[in-house]
Amino acid sequence: MSINILGKKIWYEIYGTEYNDTLLYLHGGPGASCLDFVNQAKALSEKMKVIIFDQLGVLRSETIAENESYSMEYQIEMLEEMRKFLGIEKWSILGHSYGGMLAVLYVYTYPNSIHKVIPECPSLFFEDSVKSIAEYLNDHINSLNNNQAVKLCEKIKFTDYQDKTEVVFDLLTLLGYVTDMKLRNYLHGISFDEYQMSMDTTDITDEMWSKGERHLMKLLETQPQTNDSLQKRVLMTDNFLPMLSKITTPMLLINGKYDPACTKNQIEYIMNNTQNVTQAIFEESGHFPRIEEAKKYTNTILRFLET
Repeated sequence: MSINILGKKIWYEIYGTEYNDTLLYLHGGPGASCLDFVNQAKALSEKMKVIIFDQLGVLRSETIAENESYSMEYQIEMLEEMRKFLGIEKWSILGHSYGGMLAVLYVYTYPNSIHKVIPECPSLFFEDSVKSIAEYLNDHINSLNNNQAVKLCEKIKFTDYQDKTEVVFDLLTLLGYVTDMKLRNYLHGISFDEYQMSMDTTDITDEMWSKGERHLMKLLETQPQTNDSLQKRVLMTDNFLPMLSKITTPMLLINGKYDPACTKNQIEYIMNNTQNVTQAIFEESGHFPRIEEAKKYTNTILRFLET
């Protein structure tokens, strides 16, 4: 289904329509889509309403035009307009990885619209996450006998980046060298084939996937290209951790024990500086506990939202 939000067509699905309690899922990437959350949406919808969607410029949602401005603030306004359009007084939100950034920014901006918030394997300080990922990939990169890959890995680990967008491109380049797809996707409890089989991509074309690159590039622009009332104040390369001290909404931090993106530094900061937070550690997971430990994940989410 498609919904018109701020003049843009956004693809979405609703599961458990008979329930009032609502959970909104924010996918990661940027540009990864909600495809790999469908199984969890179905499981969770036994007890609540679950809404999943592709963010603007991703897969089945409308493409972002080349000369169009786009920002994290714009995404937050789209979420709030979606809530109003669907007639939901308050909903809980679950954000995976980059979606965790969106979740934190959303609850920071509109605390009265959100019942509870669940950052799942969030990356709330991108440069810190990238350095951790470089450490995680270090042995694999060294095994490739590729001097360029080794030098880039060392650069990421030890550079204090002044241009924060550079670290994004360095990460993308480093991941391009990785030949082990299980490592490439930060998996631990399942194989890459099992990860792929967890989602249905039958109707997804290469053209749809390619849209995500512009979604990312637009988020990295420091200024909108046109006069826009939603001026960019927040970038995905910013440190989102300081926002947490202002958030009083009940929060559940979900992290995989072997996830390099949600770092030990960030976890410690979240647990020590958020007023109303609990933690669920998935001992056999990397970056995708909802797939790697699916049943435990479903039960953990339901317990948190039902109490």
